This record gives sequence, C-alpha cells and structure tokens, in this order.
Amino acid sequence: MRATCPSCGTRHEEWDEDAGGDRFAYVSSTSRCPGCELIAHEREHVPDGPHGYGVKVGLLPRAVYELRTRARAFRDHRK
Repeated sequence: MRATCPSCGTRHEEWDEDAGGDRFAYVSSTSRCPGCELIAHEREHVPDGPHGYGVKVGLLPRAVYELRTRARAFRDHRK
C-alpha cells in the first residue's frame, strides 16, 4: 500500500514495523500561525445560518486595506 494519508502526509508502511517501518518514525510538532489565529478569531463573528452562508474570511495586507479604505472614503466624500 503506497497511499499517502491526506491529513498528515505519511504512508502506512512508514509506521508498520513488519513492513520495515518504525512505530516512532515521526515526532509531532506544534506551532502557531498568527495569520491562522486572526482568521479563526474573525470566524467567531460570522453569524450562523443564512446570514453567514458564503462568508469567507481571509487576510489582506494592511497597506492594501488602508489604500482601499482611503479610496472608499474619497469616493463617498465626492457623492
């Protein structure tokens, strides 16, 4: 069996001692991504049900956000 696990990327043989693998072939590691943390925090504000359907949360560089905000304010001011 050469299939790779879609979640962790390992193959069964790597763990199976009968197949030449090692039960302790890998060591788990934990890390925190500030971007993923910010996205998870923002998702808490997405409403459940129809009002939240299709809502996507992503990251936008601050410089782009500020440029868009200034452009929107300028456009609204001209109306």
